[in-house]
Amino acid sequence: MSDFQELIKNFDRIRDYARQFFLYGFKVRGEFGEKSGRTYDNERRRIENYLAPYIHSDYTARGRQVSIRMDAGRIRSNPLYAAWKSKSFTDRDLLLHFFLLDLLSPDKALSVPELCDQMAQRYGEIIDPQVVRLKCREYENLGVLTAARAGKKRTYRLSPSLSLEQPPLYSRLLDAVRFFSEAAPFGVVGSTILDREYAGNDLFCWKHAFLVHTLEDEVLLTILAAIREERFLSFENHSSRSGKHTEMTGLPLKIFVSVQTGRRYLCLYFPPRKRFTCLRLDCIFSPKVLEVCPEYGRYQKALARNLPRCWGVSFGDLGRAETLRMKLYIDEKTEGYILGRLRREGRGGQVEKVGENVFLYTGTFFDANEMQPWIRSFTGRILDLECSNPSVSAKAKADWEAMYQMYAKEENHGPV
Repeated sequence: MSDFQELIKNFDRIRDYARQFFLYGFKVRGEFGEKSGRTYDNERRRIENYLAPYIHSDYTARGRQVSIRMDAGRIRSNPLYAAWKSKSFTDRDLLLHFFLLDLLSPDKALSVPELCDQMAQRYGEIIDPQVVRLKCREYENLGVLTAARAGKKRTYRLSPSLSLEQPPLYSRLLDAVRFFSEAAPFGVVGSTILDREYAGNDLFCWKHAFLVHTLEDEVLLTILAAIREERFLSFENHSSRSGKHTEMTGLPLKIFVSVQTGRRYLCLYFPPRKRFTCLRLDCIFSPKVLEVCPEYGRYQKALARNLPRCWGVSFGDLGRAETLRMKLYIDEKTEGYILGRLRREGRGGQVEKVGENVFLYTGTFFDANEMQPWIRSFTGRILDLECSNPSVSAKAKADWEAMYQMYAKEENHGPV
C-alpha cells in the first residue's frame, strides 16, 4: 500500500471535497458515493493538514460530520491558499532547487555542464545534465533564472531584483499587496509575494470575506483567457441540485459576482438554445479554450442591451420580461431612509407616489422570482403585490401566510 501524501495532484478533487464536506458540512463519510471510502479518508486528512485550526467535527445519528468553522473578521490571511501552495516534488527536485540558488547569482552565470561539475565537486552529487537542463528551463519560464548565449553555450544566472523592489517604494507597494491578497481574485499571488518577503497581512481585515471562492480561481483564469481572446469555451457542469454532470460549450462573455454571498457566475451565450445563461463558477470543471468567435462583439452588445432587465443573474426561462408592482406604506416624515432605499436598490424600477405616505414601485425584469428576498425585506409595509407572473406574487403571499401561522397566530392565541 502506498504511503499517504499530503501534496495535491488533482485539485478538482480537493475543490469538490472541500466544498461538499467542509464548507457546507452536511455530509458524512458514507454519503459521498462518487469515490471510495479510502479516497475520502485521504482527502480529509490532506485538507486537515492545511486547515487544522478550523476543523470541527459533529457526531450525529448518521455519523461523523466534518466542517470548517472560521470567523472571517478575525482571519488576516485566507487559510485556503495553503491548498494552492502545495506542489508535488521529488527529493532530486528539492536538491536541485537549493543547489541552483547556491551556485548562481545575478553576477555569476554558468552553463549546464559547469553546474553539473560544481554540484559534483561541492556537494558530491552526480546529476544527469539533462535533468539539470530541464530544471533550468523550468526556472527560466518562472522568471527565477535568466538565460543568455555565450558562444555555443547557453548560460544561466539568477534574475536580478526589479527596480520596484528597492526601498522605500517597495515597502509601500507591499501594503497594496496586503490588500490585494485578501480582496481580489487570484489573491494567492499576493499571498505568495508576502511569503517571499517573510511578511503577512497585518493591516486589513474584512467583516465579510468570501474565503471559499479562491478554490475556483484556476477555473476563473481559464475563463478570463477565453474572454480576452474572444474564444468559445467547453467545460463540464456539475449541477448542485440534480448532481448530473453535463458537457457544455458556449461563448463566455462576463463574470458576475454577488455582493451578498461573493458567489461568482459565468455569463455565456449558449448556441444550442440561442440565448444567454449564467452558471455558478463553483459548478464548472475542466474548462478548455476553443476556437475564436468572429462575431464576439455582436454578442457583447446584445448582452449589454439585456443586462438592464436582469435583477440578478437569471435571464428567465423564455427570455420574456415580467412586470412586478408593489404598493408600500412609507411615512415620508420619519421613514425617508426607507424611501431612499427603495429608489437605491430598485435597479432601475420606477417609484411613484400614489397617495399620502403610499408609494408604488414598478419594475420589469426577466425573472421576477429573483426579487423574492428583496420583496420580503419590506414585510409589514406592503399594501399590495402584483406580478405578470402569478407564481411570484403567490409565493410571496404563501410565505407571509406561513410566517403568520408560525408567529402571529401563536402570539394572539398562545398562553398568557
